[in-house]
Amino acid sequence: MMFNFLNKAGLYALINSKFEELGINPAAENYRIDAMELAKEVCLNLQIEMLSFEETKICGILYKGKTSTTIGLNARRSLFGQNFDCMHELIHYWFHDGRANFLCTPPSPAVPASSDLIAHLEWQANEGAAQFLMPFQNFIPRYCNMHDHFYAHLSPNKAHDALLDNLAKHYMVGTLAVQYRMEGLLKEIGQYIGGAKIDDIRILARG
Repeated sequence: MMFNFLNKAGLYALINSKFEELGINPAAENYRIDAMELAKEVCLNLQIEMLSFEETKICGILYKGKTSTTIGLNARRSLFGQNFDCMHELIHYWFHDGRANFLCTPPSPAVPASSDLIAHLEWQANEGAAQFLMPFQNFIPRYCNMHDHFYAHLSPNKAHDALLDNLAKHYMVGTLAVQYRMEGLLKEIGQYIGGAKIDDIRILARG
């Protein structure tokens, strides 16, 4: 199935449908996903390869054939970075069948301004991976609780670093991915702080 231009709410609805299909509760208290283990469960005849790319700007590559699947991950990336990268490739695997071979770069908070399809599919893969590994249903309450705790006991700079580090370790992603997640959910976090229940939060475009 091929999905073209989706907004953030439409993409999250797609991810939520995948949660339901797999029997995953994104609001579970101890929610965390090992993307490589998940890939082994859902991909057809999967082979995961660690590739020695010359730099960390290339994160991974997906080949989805009729009888087998290969996900190549950058061996120079951290284990947490590889977890995000593998989830990124899974988003391609599930939703972008029409373009089955992808060479992917690190996550970015930017939504493509152009009508370029590949750029938009890369945004979908990054934002979809963020929602799958750090679903807003789980991330926002956890973020708010940790934020209040650390900022009550530490200086602002140390509190920020501690917040990033703890969230990164919990969700098994890099601190940069957490930083982008915090930035990308600012409007939704604002709704939660304002008293909205997590199930009533409206998913809004970034910016």
